Amino acid sequence: MLRDPNIRLMNVTQAEAITRLFPSLNRVVLPQGVIDLEKNIPPSDVNLIGSTTAFVVRKDLHPELIYLLAQVVKEVHSGGGVFQRPGEFPSLTDPELPMAEEAVDYYRNGPSFLQRYLPFWMINYAKRVAAILIAAVAVVIPMFTYGPRLYAWLVNLRFLRLYRRLRLVNARLKSELTAEQVTALQNDLDHIDRAANILPMRHSDMFFSLLMHIDMTRTRLAARLAELQRERRVA
Repeated sequence: MLRDPNIRLMNVTQAEAITRLFPSLNRVVLPQGVIDLEKNIPPSDVNLIGSTTAFVVRKDLHPELIYLLAQVVKEVHSGGGVFQRPGEFPSLTDPELPMAEEAVDYYRNGPSFLQRYLPFWMINYAKRVAAILIAAVAVVIPMFTYGPRLYAWLVNLRFLRLYRRLRLVNARLKSELTAEQVTALQNDLDHIDRAANILPMRHSDMFFSLLMHIDMTRTRLAARLAELQRERRVA
């Protein structure tokens, strides 16, 4: 029909105004001579109106399928034509519907790293494995960071408990005691000594300080017991 000299394609002179009033329409230009350069068909640029072509999907469609659809649309329709230059379609604009984030990402950045090197059925599994590894790293790194601190805190807490028991023995020494009570305190002190020797971090200052105080208390208990035994023999 365009080559028929009796048929003339109407030029829409108000095409730009119409597309401004109705965003779903587009102004397209049929360039001069694009149909037949030799016969110069059409003889001049023709302003036309075309509707916007939109590829619509449901909101619950899987994101990986959206990536695939965007890839197919771009591969099939990104070439040039009579009304558009190569790469003009598909575009990142839509006057009526919001564009899927996955499609926007694909049109801007192209296929993802996984899409370049993995088949489609493996991408979802690869993402799950990556998410698990990231979560594991997020858990393990704080454990390596705070684990030694927690361990040291627990050991120090054990040392403090032994010191508390040792202070009780020293407090009992300040009161009047019988030989049997002193012997019982010596047994308590032996328990504290054995508990201290099985604790880790035996190279720490707190460990040697505890041993020194245990020896001092043991000496005081021995002196008190000897004193009580002398008093018993005198009596």
